[in-house]
Amino acid sequence: MTSEERTKKNYERRPYPRTEINLLVEKDTSLPASRWMQAIGRPGRAAPKRVLVAGCATGVEAFILRRRWPTAEIVAVDFSPRSIAVARKLQRTVVTGKPITFRVADLTDENLVRSVGGDYDLITCHGVLSYIPEPVRVLKNLAPALRADGALYLGVNGEAHPATRLRSWLAGFGFAVDELRDERRLRELLGLWDALNDDGSGELATMSASYLGGDVCGAHFNNWPLARWRTEANAAGWEIAGTDILPLALHLTIERKDYRPLYPAGAGELAARLDHARPAGFHRIMLRRASAGGMDLVFAAAPEQRLRWTGLYGVTIGAAAGRRTVKAVVRCPMFHVRVEWTLTPAQAGALRAWVAAGIAGEGELAPWRRTQAGREMLWVWAGLGAVAVEPAAGARGRE
Repeated sequence: MTSEERTKKNYERRPYPRTEINLLVEKDTSLPASRWMQAIGRPGRAAPKRVLVAGCATGVEAFILRRRWPTAEIVAVDFSPRSIAVARKLQRTVVTGKPITFRVADLTDENLVRSVGGDYDLITCHGVLSYIPEPVRVLKNLAPALRADGALYLGVNGEAHPATRLRSWLAGFGFAVDELRDERRLRELLGLWDALNDDGSGELATMSASYLGGDVCGAHFNNWPLARWRTEANAAGWEIAGTDILPLALHLTIERKDYRPLYPAGAGELAARLDHARPAGFHRIMLRRASAGGMDLVFAAAPEQRLRWTGLYGVTIGAAAGRRTVKAVVRCPMFHVRVEWTLTPAQAGALRAWVAAGIAGEGELAPWRRTQAGREMLWVWAGLGAVAVEPAAGARGRE
């Protein structure tokens, strides 16, 4: 039996999650904020009308998305018939309003689009590809189901995921970690691990068998650094538009004024470099289809790209100080990021017009593009998520 077959067998035996579904939906913490997903993945677009949940298990993410977008058409699929049966049953008690369509479908099937349909504005795939031996196959299969201006959200394990060290630690005690044996000895070892790792990550010894079977003991794990996930995505024709850790990590370098060695890396490369220095346990990634203009290039030198103010950040612009400089504060409550900038009066005026219009024209960008310091400022704003880089209208037509 292959590791892929063992993974499927495990989730068919232990659908996840089975309990506290209402609480998980109410907490709404598994998926990133809708505002961030839209601003980074689908800048300037209206709320999605058609959404695919790829690997829905027993339906938690699908139920969360139904609450966020009450009128959207949501299709949710999973390879486990038992999980889909549980999700359909739960829908009668968890969801109000427009029903979700639950279907059995295998994400590794090259004919996936025949099962799920197409023309989706948004596809979400949370906590799935970390347990599939060849995730690039899934990324290729999902591409035809998405609209040209759509986005794919990916939630995957990082290099610092707790199971990375935990699995080898359990193996050191002679415990077979490729298949769950929910026995007293495993619980004892997990209790010892909890005592040694009192870092708020949770009490593993009390976790359900369905959780342990997927996140600790299983046939296959991809606990990869972001650079590896980026390589997989690029191989399937995707580009990273942003990650949830990028604003926080980049903000640390801004506070110390140490970001210049990173310039002019595009969003994907920048996020990968920062993750290499400070590995994450989990990645929340927004992907878009690779465009003719190349959204992961240096936007300041790419005429086939345009810059959109995402709306994630508010801007406060002060009065001119001696008619030479203007203080501006850019802040985002979502990420607890606040940065002060010194602008020229021309930049301040252009920024006001840019924020009001949404899209920056050449007139708004000119005060920044004429100097190295100005180009670096635009680049930092893009990394923080204040600015979204997207293909210009002509480039989008060639996608």
